[in-house]
Amino acid sequence: MRCSGLAGAGLLMLALVGCGGSQVPPVQEAPVSTAEDAALPAPVLEQMETQPLRARAEAALREQRLHTPAGDNAVEYYLALREREPDAGVAAALAELQPYVLISSEQALGQQQLDEARRLIGLLARMDAHAPALPRLRESLRVAQEKADRDEGARIAEAAKPVVAPVATAAAPAPAAALPRAVPPGATLSAATPANATTSANVAPPPAPEPVAPKESTPPPTVVARAEPAPTALPRLLRDAAPRYPLAARNRRIEGSVQVAFTIQPDGSVTDVRTVSAQPEGLFEQAALAAAARWQFEATPRRVTTTRTLTFQLPPEPKG
Repeated sequence: MRCSGLAGAGLLMLALVGCGGSQVPPVQEAPVSTAEDAALPAPVLEQMETQPLRARAEAALREQRLHTPAGDNAVEYYLALREREPDAGVAAALAELQPYVLISSEQALGQQQLDEARRLIGLLARMDAHAPALPRLRESLRVAQEKADRDEGARIAEAAKPVVAPVATAAAPAPAAALPRAVPPGATLSAATPANATTSANVAPPPAPEPVAPKESTPPPTVVARAEPAPTALPRLLRDAAPRYPLAARNRRIEGSVQVAFTIQPDGSVTDVRTVSAQPEGLFEQAALAAAARWQFEATPRRVTTTRTLTFQLPPEPKG
């Protein structure tokens, strides 16, 4: 099957929905959820006819159910289609959806949502068993699961410890009354002086304190500002990837931009993609993140973190 809409990078997702026909289907409103729209069990999904299965996949794309919820998303429907008729349109749809699954897997790992991360990594493996990110994601999941198991074991051990009541201590005895001080021989005790007061006879006055030389004022410490090293030159971009234009924004003719931050690994791949700012918010972020995950830079001696702004612009409307 030929998918003619794949030539335009900005309209790739719309073309994927139209794979299988020469005309792009009209944009439809999201249907009201019914009992038939619920997630299908795997046996039912495998027995479904090709056309209803394709309709579910296209509806999931239009409604942005790319990889969630489990059992009712575009990725799983296209995977089921690929097992029946592995045509070019299905393969192109899965290639377009793969960066979204990759980014969501990293986000689930970062938020310690290990069950969701395990499901998404499994989807990614079904989409491409040789995906370069799979070994790294599986190792991150293994480390996170071991840490979660250790934390849970420590919590259970702490909860099982017996509670020991504190031992009561006896109150200390009150101090004895001060005894009268002995009067040295030859000293007289005046009547107005109590018995335990210090006598004045034959008692030398305390020595006068020695004058203390004033300390020299210490100057405040000097803070030496050291210049930060110059930023590392960015590696050269070897493979760019244009973001798809979201259907909702295209139909309403909305333009915008998204600034993304990401880390370039020593092999030139891009990881840790995240949104810094977006204008307007909530419309172009997912498309920008998916495009950034497909970028490839030249090899670099160390990791480099940087930002890049993606601008979404529509061509002018034809006159007349």
